[in-house]
Formats: sequence, structure tokens, C-alpha cells
Amino acid sequence: MAEQLHKWQEEFALKDELLQGDFDAIEIALFRMPGLAITSRHADLSVVHGSWLRAAIEAGWIASPKCRALVDDKNGERAYFYDGTDVDEMHPAKVNWLGKRIVERHDRIIKEDPKN
Repeated sequence: MAEQLHKWQEEFALKDELLQGDFDAIEIALFRMPGLAITSRHADLSVVHGSWLRAAIEAGWIASPKCRALVDDKNGERAYFYDGTDVDEMHPAKVNWLGKRIVERHDRIIKEDPKN
């Protein structure tokens, strides 16, 4: 039996088509995340999934709901908003669920066998 999704889970959508420029953007955003060990991305740690969510917001991967990133590289200030809420103020289980979906999509595309 399929898992019953909450409304916020049903509303979550990534862009339909993610191309190399999208991958460059998310991976650059990940590398700029303070304190994130890229090699631990598959670890079941909230900091890892939170970083993937923030990077997806910054890279424009999320089609729904509305998200925005405020990044000031000059002074190092960063804020990420998911559906109007600062990611830092979200429930950790929600951030974890969203981050996992982003990692899964990233990995699924990277491993695809292109048809053309």
C-alpha cells in the first residue's frame, strides 16, 4: 500500500527537466555551504539534507512551492525560504524528507543512460 502523503508533500515538485547547468548550479551551491562535507551526502544527517534543500532553493531546482534564497557572498550572510518559511525554522523531519527527495532525483539523473 502506498504511503499517504501530507498536503505539503504533495505540493513539493522539482523542475521537470534538469540539465547540466542545473547540476552545476546545485553542486556549486553545495560546495559553498558552510561546514558541509560533500562526501557525506548520503548520510542520514539533518545537516546534509538541509544543505541539499538550501542548495536546491539557491539553484532554482524547486518548481513548487515558491522558494527564494538571499545570498550575500561579500559578508557571508545566507537565508533560504521554502514556501515563505526560513529553512532554519522548519521541522527537521520536513527538511529531511525534502532533502532526501532532492538527493534521490540528483542521483537518479546522474545514473541515467541517455538515449541521445
